[in-house]
Amino acid sequence: MIEIVPHGDVTCVKTATEQGGQAFFWVYSYLIGDALIDAGCANAAAEVREFASKGEIERVFVTHAHEDHYGCCSVLERHADIYAADQDIEMIKNPPRYGQLFQTVWGQPAPVSKVRVMPDSFQVNDFTFETVALPGHWPSMVGFLEPERRWLFSADAVPLPSKKKIGMPEENIPQMIHTMERLIEMDIEVLFDAHRGPITDVVPHIQSRVDHLKGLQREAKRLHEEGYSIQEIQDSLGLEGPWYMEMTEKRFGIDILLRSLLFDEAEG
Repeated sequence: MIEIVPHGDVTCVKTATEQGGQAFFWVYSYLIGDALIDAGCANAAAEVREFASKGEIERVFVTHAHEDHYGCCSVLERHADIYAADQDIEMIKNPPRYGQLFQTVWGQPAPVSKVRVMPDSFQVNDFTFETVALPGHWPSMVGFLEPERRWLFSADAVPLPSKKKIGMPEENIPQMIHTMERLIEMDIEVLFDAHRGPITDVVPHIQSRVDHLKGLQREAKRLHEEGYSIQEIQDSLGLEGPWYMEMTEKRFGIDILLRSLLFDEAEG
């Protein structure tokens, strides 16, 4: 399903799998002029195809190679040029086969014939967008900064839950914290988040997530130094996963989050 929500000069394009007439889990793409930031989920391909047929979209800028962000590239490439970080191009062109849970929630992306390398910046009408590296959630993830308006299209740089408890194998949580601390220093007026939509209380929103993860890291390191195993740390901190954890087929895990907090390092 698709929902279009105007937000000043930006149009929010929300896509999701429909379940009983309701959205299972929204993901936001953003349309500014002829440029679409992220492509939406594959289970909304028919609706995105119809939306794109109006001819407004000529360029699609994909923030990172997760299926909810590039899922509709295959239908959009008929009307638009697709851009992505060089490291992500092959995955977008030839998507892996996702597990059943993720096909249900987001859908299985179809192959894409051509993906261009992401530019350092691009122009949309009177707006200039700078491509900004946002590693942590995904190694090569990028966002887009409009410095005059102080907008940042931040993809998944800021975790959706205020108290993140699970991680993904590709995530580097210390790097995620470092990226969020950079965002706090950037004097952003509107954070265009990929799952929450536009956010205006930017610093408190980000700071609460930084504080949580840093606190969790301190406690995990203390217990690790006392000889606790990963499972014992999890139990001691009372960390419990969501009901669907086993259905992710190890794509998400509390142990993944803890190992990253303990052993990964941030760069830059």
